[in-house]
Amino acid sequence: MQEIQYLVINNFGSNSKVIRKDDVVFLNHIGSEDQMDEIIVNGISIGTRRYDLISNEWIIKLNSNGLSLLNGKFSKRWVKVGSGAIEKIAKGANILIPGVVQADPDIKKGDYIVVIDSNDNIIAGGIARINESERAQMERGVYAKNYRAADRQVHPITARYTWEEIIRWNEEELLKLEKEAISRIQKTKEDLQLPVLVSFSGGKDSLVTLELVRRALPEENFNVLFVDTGIEFPETVDYVHSSSKQLAFEDRLIVESVPEELFWEAFHKFGPPGRDFRYCCKFAKLAPIQKAILQTFPDTKCISFVGQRRYESFRRAVSDTWQNQYVPNQINVSPIQNWTALMIWMYIRWRKLPYNKLYEEGYERIGCWVCPSTDMAQFRLLRKNHEKQYEKLKEGVERWSRRRNLPKSYWNYGLWRFKKIPKKIENVLSLDLNFLEKTEKEIDLVSLQEEHSDCVTQPLSVIGSFSSGINIEEIQTFFPILGKVQTNKNINFILVSNKKHTIILYSDGTFRINFKKQKELTQQYVKNTINDFVSTVLRATGCIKCGLCVRSCEFNAIRIENERIVIDDTLCTQCNHCFSVCSIITVIHKDLKNKINILTAE
Repeated sequence: MQEIQYLVINNFGSNSKVIRKDDVVFLNHIGSEDQMDEIIVNGISIGTRRYDLISNEWIIKLNSNGLSLLNGKFSKRWVKVGSGAIEKIAKGANILIPGVVQADPDIKKGDYIVVIDSNDNIIAGGIARINESERAQMERGVYAKNYRAADRQVHPITARYTWEEIIRWNEEELLKLEKEAISRIQKTKEDLQLPVLVSFSGGKDSLVTLELVRRALPEENFNVLFVDTGIEFPETVDYVHSSSKQLAFEDRLIVESVPEELFWEAFHKFGPPGRDFRYCCKFAKLAPIQKAILQTFPDTKCISFVGQRRYESFRRAVSDTWQNQYVPNQINVSPIQNWTALMIWMYIRWRKLPYNKLYEEGYERIGCWVCPSTDMAQFRLLRKNHEKQYEKLKEGVERWSRRRNLPKSYWNYGLWRFKKIPKKIENVLSLDLNFLEKTEKEIDLVSLQEEHSDCVTQPLSVIGSFSSGINIEEIQTFFPILGKVQTNKNINFILVSNKKHTIILYSDGTFRINFKKQKELTQQYVKNTINDFVSTVLRATGCIKCGLCVRSCEFNAIRIENERIVIDDTLCTQCNHCFSVCSIITVIHKDLKNKINILTAE
């Protein structure tokens, strides 16, 4: 509420208070290039606030109701028009320069202004198209674009409501929501007959989910899992422990911690995570979840009740039950899938649940503070309230951008949060974004060439190269997944062979694959062989030892030894299942197969 009042006062002057201390204010999210909210005061919409990526400022626009509340209270950003223009402006016409009689001298292009008549009554709101200082030199043209005409029939809101009243009016609906969720939880438990885990992030949705499970399964000795990714807000970590005491699940709380250094090591190798490049979730969340489940339920799967809502994202709108390929021993169920944020907050207040106080600071997302899904409006809040974390993130992004000679806009406009910039952001910024397509990976496949031969025993060879040299000694323990491994004494190359082909990889990043005589040497087999080999090299050079592959191998052929992944050739069946759980392959180099198709076609 204070933030909205500040925006109004900052825009229209110190007396322009349209929100009172006891008013109930809701912010309803609206689609935008960043963050945009409809402002609802005591049940009435008064306008919107939108975060502007270019100015890095909030912009407020009042609708007819908001303009009515502002009438007689403004002292800034006003434009007085002559009587001949009033009727047209009230019907939606733009404010033309010849019609302007007087204006606040400090108006700048882009400002949200109020248009007033000779009696200082507001007749419309608009967006300035010129600086007021320029008007004297202009005889015609548009002074401001008409945004919304004022409705003089709307009077200031007099009704005042309390949260207690709002909860009481909606208690029947809250009871219905709770009953349906509890029934869903109980049925899931009865149908699957598996142990129960509640995923607790420290956010509002997981809090409500936890409370519903507590009510649905009061006799069930379920566990509560919190993953400290190493990049959590310190307040969230404190809140998880304090709430475990308040809600009496301290003895069932499992905390799986990830060293913060792991994230920054990956950041250095792969660059900033993006909304379409979320490699960090695999090692910072899914790997520790997998580890905790295996330790807690070593002989069975488990039901994991998760605070997921379909209104949060398109991807989450599909189902309330799902499994993740990275954590196959976990069946995820969301009992709040169809709840809105308003339902969540009303339930928290109704059941008097202790919530994370970061929400009171204005944070919308209570997760990792580096998360690329965060809007720039929230990163501005991070800068204000958590300067140490903000500066560390900024330093990391700018270091990456310097290495790749990227422009300042990469950080300033939050372009680091994407690999492919969404059209709505691209249109707003009007920037040449071709530079993003030129950002190379730390190491990548750069060339492939087939060589056919009349040799009976070796009819085909493929030669190729990576973008940089390779430390053969560091990565050789990965290669038993491809066949029998040999290295020379000086470790200048590694030789891998099986019944169908041999591979030789040199320390300068070049390689050769020799295919032996076969009845059916198909192009698809050749591509699959190249893919498995290149994937192994990329996994080995990019590995951050998250352990996902270790715990996913049903033959126990993979282990971490002396900070290195080691594959036991006596146990490995070369099933390649570990490829499907490695974020290096599934996220960082997810386009590898397409690249191989292109390079082999050239």
